[in-house]
Amino acid sequence: MKSLTQNKTLLGVIILAAFLILGFLFYSWSSPSLGTANTNSDSGQMGQALLITLAGLNTIRLNGEIFTDPVFISLTDFGVVIPSQPTGRRNPFLPIGAAN
Repeated sequence: MKSLTQNKTLLGVIILAAFLILGFLFYSWSSPSLGTANTNSDSGQMGQALLITLAGLNTIRLNGEIFTDPVFISLTDFGVVIPSQPTGRRNPFLPIGAAN
């Protein structure tokens, strides 16, 4: 009987170890940046890409003719005027009755 209990325990330890190894392998494959330091070449490439994008933005020219277009002029403003409200105390954290 003792042998059967030892076999079950050994089998459980082996299965647990297999799950731990598979979990570690899956985690290390899914995140390639695990254990790698951020190098200057990576940040240099990102900086270069940012500079290229900014240079592309400098070539954009805005045309103001849209504001004279009849469709734009026909737009209606449905804004609401907010009435002014009385202001509270200058320092709301002072105890009541204390001088401002």
